[in-house]
Amino acid sequence: MDFQDRFSPEVTSLMAQEILDASGNEVLFVGFVDPGTTRVVRVKAVARGTRDAVPALAPHMSQGDVVIHNHPSGILLPSGADLAVASGLGQQGIGFWIINNDASDCFAVGEPIQVLPHEPLPSGTAAAHLLPGGSFQKLLGTFESRPSQVDLLKLFVRGFNEDGIVAAEAGTGVGKSFAYLIPSLLWAASNKERVVVSTATINLQQQLFEKDIPVVQKALGTNVKAVLVKGRRNYLCPHRLADELKDVNFESTVPVDQLNAIAEWAGQSRTGDVAELGFVPDDALWGRVCSDQDACSGVRCNQKDGCFLARARKEAAGAGLLVANHHLLFADLSLRMNGFGVDATAVLPPFQRIVLDEAHHIEKSATSYFSAEFNRPFLGKLLGRLYRTRRGRASGIVLTLQGLGTETIDFSQFPQLVSEVTDKADLYNVAALGVLGGAYSLRLAGDEGSRALEKLVGPLVELQKPLLQLAELCKRLAEVWEEEREVPPEAWEVKTIGRKLDALSKTIDRCRTFDQDPGSVYWLDRARDGFGNAHVELVISPLNVDKLMLQAVYEPYGTVLMTSATLAVQGEFQYWASRVGLNLVDSERRMSGLFPSPFDYQNRVLTGCPVDFPSPDQDSYQGRLESYLPELLRASGGSALILFTSYESMRSAYAKVQPVLAAQGISVYRQGEEERGRLLARFKTEITSVLFATDSFWEGVDSPGDTLRLVVLCRLPFRVPSDPVLAARMEDLERRGLDSFLNFSLPEAVTRFKQGFGRLIRHTDDSGVVIVLDTRLVRKNYGSLFLASVPETRRAFVPAAELLEQVKRFLDRN
Repeated sequence: MDFQDRFSPEVTSLMAQEILDASGNEVLFVGFVDPGTTRVVRVKAVARGTRDAVPALAPHMSQGDVVIHNHPSGILLPSGADLAVASGLGQQGIGFWIINNDASDCFAVGEPIQVLPHEPLPSGTAAAHLLPGGSFQKLLGTFESRPSQVDLLKLFVRGFNEDGIVAAEAGTGVGKSFAYLIPSLLWAASNKERVVVSTATINLQQQLFEKDIPVVQKALGTNVKAVLVKGRRNYLCPHRLADELKDVNFESTVPVDQLNAIAEWAGQSRTGDVAELGFVPDDALWGRVCSDQDACSGVRCNQKDGCFLARARKEAAGAGLLVANHHLLFADLSLRMNGFGVDATAVLPPFQRIVLDEAHHIEKSATSYFSAEFNRPFLGKLLGRLYRTRRGRASGIVLTLQGLGTETIDFSQFPQLVSEVTDKADLYNVAALGVLGGAYSLRLAGDEGSRALEKLVGPLVELQKPLLQLAELCKRLAEVWEEEREVPPEAWEVKTIGRKLDALSKTIDRCRTFDQDPGSVYWLDRARDGFGNAHVELVISPLNVDKLMLQAVYEPYGTVLMTSATLAVQGEFQYWASRVGLNLVDSERRMSGLFPSPFDYQNRVLTGCPVDFPSPDQDSYQGRLESYLPELLRASGGSALILFTSYESMRSAYAKVQPVLAAQGISVYRQGEEERGRLLARFKTEITSVLFATDSFWEGVDSPGDTLRLVVLCRLPFRVPSDPVLAARMEDLERRGLDSFLNFSLPEAVTRFKQGFGRLIRHTDDSGVVIVLDTRLVRKNYGSLFLASVPETRRAFVPAAELLEQVKRFLDRN
């Protein structure tokens, strides 16, 4: 085949220039082949090397692609190393070609598998399902066709057909789940590509899987296998359960009755899912018997045939649609970024298209899963798997391996080193708690960070010495079986633990040189383990996730749909898009749209602010808040959600207001009194009840009808920059000459405001009042930005006494 038949002129020119820019050294390209042909129409330079070698980076490659690299010598015959790489790639359907430095000649070592062109979705046919007289109206007699939902679906169809990266803000009531499930299921059915639908909350996951997907499948007439994918901690591990049962005696500290009940259930359960257990187990106990990545031997486990997690993963491997959450998805993507590649099974089986609902959370999820951590409980789990003593009895995987041809290993070093690492980790933890004092977190930056690190370097260095010795000992033990065909599963686990101990040491090394890594945020975070014991985590987070999102999400996957009710600020996506790297995507792939709520906010919602209220920064504010809330709640007859930005303010207000309302027969609940789900259930059951909340309750509260007629936003939700990652990102903006308030604090607060505002109207017939007890809404220039970012409503910006009258009149009429 001629060179010009393999490459478009644009690709040829780009490769020649990249090689020139690399001083004629080897450059590795990934070539994207036009479906149904063998011609490369787009390339990406992913690695650069020397005149003799260049790394082959698997995460950038997928089936049907071509790996291309140049031989500076001009001799295009493959070396032995080339043939080995080509063989491995060929097994995955990836081609391997060699070119010269001028990009004018090519030697094809291996051809890629031909990927058939996708069958595009007919936009009109897909949309017809949602139109009057369509399949949804026939199936659901109460279904109402909404123009905004139809337009949203058409945008998502374009995203699938054109390999688009789509950002769509869909207001409450648009029906975004149907709008993305229809093209997702049709695409999976017609093109046999797996689609992942990811959400931020368990509630939405369950709604999609248990309600929405069955309805959509029935309306479309599709039969795509859909699976709800959960994290491994949801599943019982038979191997770890057996270990716990061995250690049980009359002196056990674990709740033995629960352990025995779990063992009995395990013999009957098909899924091993804790949700089906029938009771809520002790958290510490479940943590010792659930599936744990750090104690998993995978296919080498001696109980692999009964592994509940393996069954769940096998079920997922046969699905065309996976419903996951952001934590699980980004755990998967981070593994793929670190060597698994896009066509392997990581946490999830390989997939080709992604839908991200509740997409305003993805920056937080990406930050979490692209972070590195060192913490005492994680280290303790690794050590406990190796060697542990309970009530004078020793156990652990190294004891299982002792005597199995391991005479060259000094096993007496394991208990000694495990004990030493444990002691040194405890000393570090004491020092770190002392450094934190009463604070919950501390950023390692500037003079304060240097002073903090000075106090921790000694304990960390002392910890590293036995940590590395133990890692090396694990490596040597695992090497005993390197030449053997039959390898005990414990040997694989020892090898894995050794690698993880080494990785923890590298994290410590990075923290010691934090000032040499401007692209990361180094910080200490106070936390508690399953037993309530305080420990301090060393965390390294990416300063920004924009480039990581580009590499992990946008480039490898054909379609990425991102949607939420709160992505835009004053009708613009710029703030959110820049945070998640959408602005780095090729412009021809970017698509976006705003789809307003169909609800009648103008007539059914009153937005009010008492203009004579003290400013939140005045000493009199909290007292006035606490005296005014009972008056507001009397006017509404309860049925209210009071949202705070501070736990301290919430607790103080609750203490003052609760007795007053209780005397009038109005139940008042407070976040933290009991588990979130049970608290919300009680709040929705009692029509006149009031809920005081903060933090996560600004979103995810769905209380329709008369159960919620008043939402009070006590302050505009500006975040205090005490969070180390937040503070670092604001400083980074200032360094780049950008105002951190205008470019970070303000748009983030507007997004949060929209979420709080959105708690009120959840259904067509809902009505009520939103009160903002923060006069900055009407007195500051930026207040108009908050108001312009929510639906237009009736407004009452009047003195507090008059506002009470207007609230009462409005609610009486509605």
